[in-house]
Amino acid sequence: MDFEPGAGVLQRYLARYPEHSMALTDLSMELTREFDEDIPPSTADFELVAAGMARLREDVVTLQALQAAPAKVFADAIRLLSLPMQVGLAFRERRIEVATLPQRVLAKMAEALQTSTETLVSYLVLPPETPLARARKSTVKPATPEKVSFERVLKDAGVDEQSISNLLREE
Repeated sequence: MDFEPGAGVLQRYLARYPEHSMALTDLSMELTREFDEDIPPSTADFELVAAGMARLREDVVTLQALQAAPAKVFADAIRLLSLPMQVGLAFRERRIEVATLPQRVLAKMAEALQTSTETLVSYLVLPPETPLARARKSTVKPATPEKVSFERVLKDAGVDEQSISNLLREE
């Protein structure tokens, strides 16, 4: 709705809403795409639509399903990214600050969980939770969990500095 020709609008919105960078870029491309309505869609257009529909059908996991998912689902998903189980549990318990997650990691995690990036972000912005099983086994009163940076979660999980640097680097 805030359209003025040029890259300035897109850059402003990307700076303001980095968590929506993929969707903003797609929208910008769609708004600036030129086409002739008199020419029927090409085979490539049909393939593009079919690929998008297939992706929508694959992304079946909803926000409610993520909230009810056992820790094993997140552990299996994080294994696909070759990261320690503690990182998967941090995702499951929503202890990671979304703003510190690289878009690439967020997209790969959403794909591994078979959900959309937007659904995963909606899940992660919810308040952090403490699993009841761990709270019952504790000898001290459990503290309210706090959100921490993705880098802190990786360091706490014992990921080496080079791997952390590679994960945090946006491409």
